[in-house]
Amino acid sequence: MPDGLEFLLIFIALVIIYTIAKVIGYIRLSKQQWEQVDKSKLKEWDDDEDD
Repeated sequence: MPDGLEFLLIFIALVIIYTIAKVIGYIRLSKQQWEQVDKSKLKEWDDDEDD
């Protein structure tokens, strides 16, 4: 295998791992922020009114 191809594959793998780690971090942050929301002030939608 050419040396350039090995470097390219390793770089692509690192980018994929980094991206997955960032997504997991954002999911955890989103869950944490959702737990801090004052849910009593959220608007309740009545979807059944159109029927």
